[in-house]
Amino acid sequence: MRRAVLVSLTAAAILASGCGGHTVTKKDVIARANGICVNTLRAVRGVHPPGNTSLTALATYLGKVAPIIDKEASDTRSLPRPAQDRTVLDRYVNAVSTSATQYRALATAAKSGNAAAVSQALAALRANPAPGLAGQYGLTECSASAGTKAPS
Repeated sequence: MRRAVLVSLTAAAILASGCGGHTVTKKDVIARANGICVNTLRAVRGVHPPGNTSLTALATYLGKVAPIIDKEASDTRSLPRPAQDRTVLDRYVNAVSTSATQYRALATAAKSGNAAAVSQALAALRANPAPGLAGQYGLTECSASAGTKAPS
């Protein structure tokens, strides 16, 4: 009898917490994604930009920023995918993942002192469609998020 009560209470707690009984909506995803973007932007703003324009200073800066962008991409990939506007969300998630790859390429180019590769990586970041896709999906905080926008 005690065990049955415990099992019932556990099941009730799980349902109350939203596991198994709650359908994730586009609004839920927007809230979570906007939170990811706000946290990323705060973290990136916490890294002091280079005081000069040398590739060494840029490499040091990007060495601190790239892991933040990688976390943004990982967190974004873990978002649930409700049916409403799923194609746009999938494209956005892919673009954020690509942005993380582009940041790593930029960091590698700066670390190796390759100015031409830095320029190419910056151009690729600027062309990344993530900010526009964020806006399309309704991610107001993500259309200018650190990981989806090229450094200036």
